[in-house]
Amino acid sequence: MASTLLAALHVVVLTVGETDPAVLSAVRALGADTVVTFARPSAAASAAAAAAGLRYVPFLSMADVDALVADPEKLAALQAIPGIGGFNYHDEAVVEGYTPAEEQERAYGILKGLFPEAVVLYATRLDLVGLDAGYLDGYFRPDATDLVAPYFYPVGTTMLGVFGEGDEWEAVLTALLAPLAARTPAGKKVLPVLQAFAQQGYPVGPGFPDRQLEVYRRYWPDVDDLAAFWWGVPGGGLLTGLSGVPGLRSGIQRLFLGLPPKPEPRLVPAR
Repeated sequence: MASTLLAALHVVVLTVGETDPAVLSAVRALGADTVVTFARPSAAASAAAAAAGLRYVPFLSMADVDALVADPEKLAALQAIPGIGGFNYHDEAVVEGYTPAEEQERAYGILKGLFPEAVVLYATRLDLVGLDAGYLDGYFRPDATDLVAPYFYPVGTTMLGVFGEGDEWEAVLTALLAPLAARTPAGKKVLPVLQAFAQQGYPVGPGFPDRQLEVYRRYWPDVDDLAAFWWGVPGGGLLTGLSGVPGLRSGIQRLFLGLPPKPEPRLVPAR
């Protein structure tokens, strides 16, 4: 595996479609260079990502990681898949965000020992910072991930309140990031995971990704690694991902390509 940490990561998260050439080419057209999936590693997905010019970062559970140590055949099967750029992991047996600290450290150590050039990611659930006073002390381990990857999706119905795009959700995100930033070692790379979906009844526009990134840059001014959650699934539903929200898609594309935000249109009164 070639190292993926030398250049910025511009990530789109896929919950489905990791083997679909149409999905992957559309993701690449956004300016993304990496897909993170919720599916286990597969040769088909790795090959499809490579064909689209994307790095491929599949999911492993703690049980999967342990199996790599206990079962040489499973390790050999994983090593036989070409083109895997890294792994994202968590413990499926616990509530999201509560993978025990010692399990994080163990998983990271195993994966970096077996795949030293791979990027290994564990995402930090930010809403728990506001809901559980002991969460960061008990579960935040920046040494168990190559990039600290905080996520909180601030517009819609959240665990911390209900917000429209025009509401003061930046204050909530700021309050969650401040204690996290205080515990993040200087020089540690950070991968903000931006909300890239719209909840029914809570529309978001092309400026929404920029506003999220501005909050992250209050604490990490030079951050250039970015992730967008998520591409979407056919048929819509309560949540509509990037594939179904053109304005939001254009906002993410501008961030990935390093383009300045478009000015907001202004109404000029008729004379």
